[in-house]
Amino acid sequence: MNKIIISVCIIGSALIFADTIDVVHWFVLFLLAGIVPGTNIAISPIDMMAAFATAMTIVILRVTLWSRIRPFFFSTPEVAPQRRKRTARRTA
Repeated sequence: MNKIIISVCIIGSALIFADTIDVVHWFVLFLLAGIVPGTNIAISPIDMMAAFATAMTIVILRVTLWSRIRPFFFSTPEVAPQRRKRTARRTA
């Protein structure tokens, strides 16, 4: 119970801090206008659109086709045959 209360308080304080420094506004300006937060650098709209389209394509393909593509990139490990261990017979 204490861990839940501590986690909720930490998340709440992080959200309050993010609201005071206006993180959402920076994020929207970066995505829509290409303005890098805290600097005077502006990325061209064509580059931002290409980056956003590429990121969305990767996310959509990951969600929809990953189960079909995975075997091409990662092979399934082969399980070595198990040998039965022989136990010594006890003689009385």
